[in-house]
Amino acid sequence: MNTLTILFNNQKEETMKKQKNKIKKVYEYMTVFFAILGTLAMVSAVGAVEEDQWLLGAAAVSTGIASYIMSLFSQQLYSEAK
Repeated sequence: MNTLTILFNNQKEETMKKQKNKIKKVYEYMTVFFAILGTLAMVSAVGAVEEDQWLLGAAAVSTGIASYIMSLFSQQLYSEAK
């Protein structure tokens, strides 16, 4: 009975490690996605301002800033998931 308990605990630990690795991958991909989205939004904001579309430029800047903040937030979650 003692060996069954040890085997069960080992399997449980391995399952927990796999779940943590999956969560860390999700956080890593979220960070990259939001950083790319923020960069693209800032580039589109510059294009909108050059075409005198100020409202579109303001919306793109807001989207870019929010994406960068979300990127920093997901980066923090990734570092805490260790």
